[in-house]
Amino acid sequence: MTYSSRRSFVVGGVIAAGAGVAGCSGGGGSSSTGSVVTPVAEATPSGPVLTASEMSDWQKLLGSSFVITTPSGKVTATLASLEQIVDASRPTNLARHLGFFATFQMALGQIPAGQKTYQLSHATKGSFDLFLGMPGQSNGQGVITALLN
Repeated sequence: MTYSSRRSFVVGGVIAAGAGVAGCSGGGGSSSTGSVVTPVAEATPSGPVLTASEMSDWQKLLGSSFVITTPSGKVTATLASLEQIVDASRPTNLARHLGFFATFQMALGQIPAGQKTYQLSHATKGSFDLFLGMPGQSNGQGVITALLN
């Protein structure tokens, strides 16, 4: 089996991103940061499509709600944390200046299976498809992370 330093980097980053959720107050009762925006089915997108946006565009949405459409129904998730990926060997011709992890938090029993592309929607950003990685848990909440590279 060949060793891949990139695979180790990505796996380590996902673990670190999941660990960063531990101190997050999103998804529960009282959040001291961010805003809760209730997603609607027919949201009118404003600004660039999130899947092509930089981390700074996502930072404005920390603490806000997203709806993840799964085969068994819709799940409301909070954008709990973002973690920038520092990679000195990153090509400069990619669509995004720097890659990052976006971690979503939801009720433990509602977490999607992961390793699959889901449709997400946001009240001000509209709907878009996003690949969500392996699910996990932190502080009794379900978490799932997307890599935006």
